[in-house]
Amino acid sequence: MPSLSLTPFLNLIHRYGLRGTVILISVFVTLTLASYHLFQAQSDHNSFIKRLDYLFYDWRYNLFLDEDRFPRADEKIIIVDIDEKSLAEEGRWPWPRDKIAKLVENLAAAGTVVIGFDILMTEPQVNPTRSLQQQAILKGRPDLAGQLESFIADTEYDAILANTFSQSDIVLSFLFQDDAAIKVGQLPEPIYHLKKNQLSRLLAIRANGFTANVPILQQAATGAGFIVSSIDGDGVLRSAPMMQLYQEQLYPSLSLAMGMAYMVLDQTDVNIRSFSADFDMISKFNFVDHQIYTDFKARVLVPYLGPRGQFPYVSASDIVRNSFNPEPFNNALVLVGTSSVGLADLRNTPVGIQFPGVEVHANLLNGLLKGTFPVDIVESNTITALILLLLGFSFTYYSSRLGPFQLTIATIALLIGLVSFNLYFWFQQNISLPLASSFLLTLALGTLHLLEGFLSERRAKQHVTSVFGQYVPSAHISHMLSEPAKYGFEGETREMTVLFSDVRSFTTISEDLTATQLKDLLNRYFTPITESIFNHQGTIDKYVGDMVMAFWGAPLVDPNHALHALESAVDMLNILERLNPQLAALGYPEIKVGIGLNTGLMNVGDMGSSFRKAYTVLGDSVNLGSRLESLTKYYGTNILVGPETKNQCPGWVFRFIDKILVRGKKVSVDVYEPLAPIERLASHWPAELALFDSAYEAYLQQDWDRATVLFTELLFKSAQASVYAVYLTRIEGIRDEPLPADWDGTFLHTD
Repeated sequence: MPSLSLTPFLNLIHRYGLRGTVILISVFVTLTLASYHLFQAQSDHNSFIKRLDYLFYDWRYNLFLDEDRFPRADEKIIIVDIDEKSLAEEGRWPWPRDKIAKLVENLAAAGTVVIGFDILMTEPQVNPTRSLQQQAILKGRPDLAGQLESFIADTEYDAILANTFSQSDIVLSFLFQDDAAIKVGQLPEPIYHLKKNQLSRLLAIRANGFTANVPILQQAATGAGFIVSSIDGDGVLRSAPMMQLYQEQLYPSLSLAMGMAYMVLDQTDVNIRSFSADFDMISKFNFVDHQIYTDFKARVLVPYLGPRGQFPYVSASDIVRNSFNPEPFNNALVLVGTSSVGLADLRNTPVGIQFPGVEVHANLLNGLLKGTFPVDIVESNTITALILLLLGFSFTYYSSRLGPFQLTIATIALLIGLVSFNLYFWFQQNISLPLASSFLLTLALGTLHLLEGFLSERRAKQHVTSVFGQYVPSAHISHMLSEPAKYGFEGETREMTVLFSDVRSFTTISEDLTATQLKDLLNRYFTPITESIFNHQGTIDKYVGDMVMAFWGAPLVDPNHALHALESAVDMLNILERLNPQLAALGYPEIKVGIGLNTGLMNVGDMGSSFRKAYTVLGDSVNLGSRLESLTKYYGTNILVGPETKNQCPGWVFRFIDKILVRGKKVSVDVYEPLAPIERLASHWPAELALFDSAYEAYLQQDWDRATVLFTELLFKSAQASVYAVYLTRIEGIRDEPLPADWDGTFLHTD
C-alpha cells in the first residue's frame, strides 16, 4: 500500500501559508461532496461514499431492531416453504401441477383467503395420457390409443390446477425482462394506465419483455405480480420496486398484487409529480387508506421486521400431504416460496445473509397492510448537500478560533450530533438520510485543522525517531515519543538480556552462492527474524555478516526482558521451519542457527567515536551470551541460556546442559537448554530429565561405569541426544586421569 505523501500539502503551505492552504482544501472538499449529492448520488450505486452509506444504513437498521420497530399487521401472513424436506419427500423441483393443485386445495380448505406464488409456471405441463396415445399410434396400436381417450381429462394437470384456483384468491408471479424478444406466457391486467404525455417523462424501471405464466393459469388466477428485486451495488437487498412500467401500463409487484387481491382492488391511485424540468416521478400511491411513498423509481425500502423467521414457515410437503394444523391458516395470506439453497432464491439483506426471497415479499406485504415503510425521500440528497455546505463553511470559519483540544472536542461533538440527527429522522420519522458524506467531511476537516499542530510537534519528535527507529520496533518509538525527554543516549547500567544468533556453516553456504544469491538469502532470513525480535519488544543491536545481536530492557524498561528474549529465540526457530522449505524451492541451502541468551548487568548507551556511534550494550554478561551461542554447536542444541535467564522464566522447563568455565573467566556457570512452557511440555521429558539427573549425579561422583550406562541409555532413548554423546566422550577422556579433590564437574572451554 503506498504511503501518504505530505509533499503537495507542504508545497501549498509554502505558497499560501498554513491557514490559506487549510481554507483552500476545506472549500474544495466541501464543494466536491455537495456537488456529488446534487448531481451524481441519485444514480450512483457503487462508489466508496455510496458503499459507506450502505454500511451506515445496515448499522442503523439493526440498531434497536425489535418487534416494536416496525409494526406487525393484524392479518396473518404464513410462508409455505418448498424446503429441503419437501424436495426430499415430494421429489425435485418443478413438481407436477396436480401436486400443486393438492397444495392449493388443502390451503383453500383450511380457510386461506389469498395464496401468492413466488414461483413461475411458464410452460404447460405435457399430458402424460396424450404422450401414451402418441406412443401407441407409433407402435401400431390405434385401439390402445382409443382406449386411453377417456383418461385425457383426468391428466390435464394444468386445467386441474386452474380449476382449483376458484377455491381461493390466487396471485401468481412473473418476471420482467430487458430483452424485447422475450415474451413468454400471459401478463395480468395492469393496475394503472399512463397517458401518452406521461409515458416519455416518467422515471420508473422500464421493461421490454416478460416471462409470465401459461395463459390457462393466469386467466384462472385473481392476478399476478412481478418478483424482480432491487439489489444495491454491494449485493444487498434493501429496497424493492412496487411498480414497473411495461409499454403504457404499470404492473404491481407480487406483494402489492397480493395486497390488492386481499382488499379486492383492481386499480390504485398513483401520484405522479415533477422530478425535474424534463422528468416526472411516482412519488406515492394509495393502498386502501394508506399513502405509500416511493423513490423516483417507484421503490420502497423493505421494512424488515427482523432476521429470518419473522413469519411462520410450514413445509410444503406437509400441505400437500394434508398433515398440517389448518387452524392458523383460517383467513390467512399465504406465500408459497422456497428456502432451499439449490433453488437459488436466497438474498443478502441488512438483517442477515441467506435470507429467503419469499420472506422479503412477506415483509413488503406486511408493510403494505400496515401502511408503514421507511422512506428514502427524493429530497434527501438536496438536504444533505445543504448540510454539507453549512457544515463545511461553518467548520472552516470557527476552527481558527479553537485550540487543538477544543477543536478535537468540537469535531467529536459534531460527529455525535450528525449521527444523532440522522438517527432522529430514522426512528422518529422513518426517514433515511445519507450520513457518509457529512461524517467524512467532519473527519476530514477536523483532521486537516489538527494538521498544523501535528507539523510543529512532528519536528520535535523526528530526532528520537531518526536515532532509535533502526533499533527498536515502532511500538517502542510511539511510547518513547510520548515522553521524549526520558530517553537520551547517555550510558547507563541495567539488568538486561542479550541474544546472539549465528548461522551454522555460513562459510560453506556462502562459497556455493553468488553475491546476488547470498544477499537474497540473507534478506529472506533477516527480515522475519528482525520482525520476531520487534514483535517480542526487543532492540536490534547489529548485524555482522550472518550474525544477529539483539537485547531486551533498553531503551524501554521491560520487567520481563528475559521471557521476551526467550520467546523470540523460540519463535526464530519456528520461523526457520517455515522458511527452509521456501529456500529449498529457490535452490538455496537449509539454514540452521545457534542462539545464545544471557541475562545480567550490562552497560547500554550511544557508544562509538565522534565520527560514528551506535546504540549498543557492553559487559561480561554480553560476552557470555556470545560464548553460549558459539557453544550450541558443541552441545548439539539450538538454544543455550545462562542461569539468570532461566531463573527469570519460571513458566518454562529447562534441561541442564553443563557447568562450564569459558576462557578468561574464573567463575563457572551453569548452562541450560529451554524445552517448552510447563503446560506444553511433551510427556516423555519428565522421565528423561530424571534419568539425566541420575546420570549427571553419577558423573559428579566419578562413578564412571554407572554414568556411562545411564548416558548410553539416554543416548538411545532420546530424540535430542547430542549432549549425552558429549558426556560419553568426555568420560572416556577423563576416567583414567586423576581429578582434583574439589572437582565439581566444571568443564573448561578453551575455544
